[in-house]
Amino acid sequence: MKSIKSGILWLCLIVGFTSCQPSLSGSELIKKSIQYHDPMDEWKNINHLFYFSDIRPGKTSRHYQVSMDISENYFRYINEGEELVYEISNEECLSDKPESPNCERGLMLRDYYMYLWGLPMKLMDPGTAITKEFQRETINDIEAYVVQVPYEKDVWYFYLHPENYSLIAYKFYKDEPKAIGEIIYLEGEINIGEMKIPAKRSWYRTENDEFLGTDFLLKTEARSKVKPD
Repeated sequence: MKSIKSGILWLCLIVGFTSCQPSLSGSELIKKSIQYHDPMDEWKNINHLFYFSDIRPGKTSRHYQVSMDISENYFRYINEGEELVYEISNEECLSDKPESPNCERGLMLRDYYMYLWGLPMKLMDPGTAITKEFQRETINDIEAYVVQVPYEKDVWYFYLHPENYSLIAYKFYKDEPKAIGEIIYLEGEINIGEMKIPAKRSWYRTENDEFLGTDFLLKTEARSKVKPD
């Protein structure tokens, strides 16, 4: 028995330690990523004001503020330069009539911010189908774990650092056979409580590497439960 154990140990040293570790599923990798980004399960109760800026090719940089109260499903977006305000409480538009195009735009922005800035925690939402098998792919000189999450209208891929499972990029295809989609690279972090939220997101097209822009999370502030005027 001792010689068998020694042989297994020697085999592990030859082929690499990771190959002798228990195999993980895509869902388990996502859970490890959530443990890194939100170890105390704080996202579901977050109620903060987020300060953003961005850069876009050929356009003026923007500064804007986003209020999100996840438990109350409350969202408010203020674009300082363009004087745009979208305010949503549950499914009700507080800034426009329900039939207004601005209301539809506000609902879209709410879903966009609550999903993207809530990653990877949002991947535990009911109905999310995480593919069991994962891949390995080199991105920015890092051999990342890649987890696939198919949705009804597009397919997403999430890139996790092999050492701490932090989210380092994600990609989605609107038309995967034609490679039509976008990839977003993440850099830096801002702490909110024990959460680690990516601070910089740079967007590129997948079909031609066209740079689309970069979003910067500058800072956050805790909000009271009283909605702003």
